[in-house]
Amino acid sequence: MTLPEPEVLLGVTMLRPDEKLLLEALRAEGLNVRTALLEDVGRVVAGRTAPPALALIRNLSHREAIGVARRLEYVGVETLNRAATIETCNDKGLQALLFAQHGIPHPVSRHAYSYEQVREAVSELGWPAVIKPVSGSWGRGVTRMTDEECVDAWVGGRESADAAGKLFPVLVQAYVDKPGHDLRVVVVGRTPVVAIQRVSADWRTNTHLGAEVVRVEITDEIEKRCAQVVDALGDGFYGVDLIEDRSTGELMVLEVNANPEFARSSAKHGVDVAGRLAAYAAEKYGRITARQTV
Repeated sequence: MTLPEPEVLLGVTMLRPDEKLLLEALRAEGLNVRTALLEDVGRVVAGRTAPPALALIRNLSHREAIGVARRLEYVGVETLNRAATIETCNDKGLQALLFAQHGIPHPVSRHAYSYEQVREAVSELGWPAVIKPVSGSWGRGVTRMTDEECVDAWVGGRESADAAGKLFPVLVQAYVDKPGHDLRVVVVGRTPVVAIQRVSADWRTNTHLGAEVVRVEITDEIEKRCAQVVDALGDGFYGVDLIEDRSTGELMVLEVNANPEFARSSAKHGVDVAGRLAAYAAEKYGRITARQTV
């Protein structure tokens, strides 16, 4: 039996609970969807398999996700998210530059391409300061500097692991004193669909580091910040991380994730993120096919 050509591809590295929920939700929307590993993508770009109208990019590796999206775009497939968007969300330094260009409140940030520039940036921003890799997830490699001894220790450890300096640039940011939590807002298309506080006694409030999840109301200020992000990046599926400056009350955008996980948090806050994303994908698929028939 020959299967019908898929209308939607779901690009995956593996089927996590998130992708299983999304697969079910897409099918519930009446879409003919198939999962696609890298070899499946290879068949599409080689012309052995007819290209779908739309591909949802859920590959785990940033590099892999960008590559899959870019190649599918070159053969005429619309991707969610777009390759350029994934690339920006993969690089905290690019995000800092984008936010500055668009006037989006964001911690003061400096790129550093050498150990000397790290010292200069920390000296400029004052104590404490935060050093983070431009690419990374789950709080890995993010370090708070409280004095010169911290910087000396960081430089010594980094030089031992990266004597040639291949892991530059890094981002040096002003530390924002937040009130024991940050916010993760899930955006579908242009719409914030759920906001959660990630509460932790640790200064890093990643759920992978043990932060508790508490659903909160989507305020006008949250909507405003998310609208600014979407205006800068384009419509898509995002996890927007916001932090409140305890001293000023200002809500800032810390960073944006182009491949947010949602299965575990959805079980706690009760919002069907997979269903909302699938409905948006079905609407987007309808617009694409309507254009193709004109």
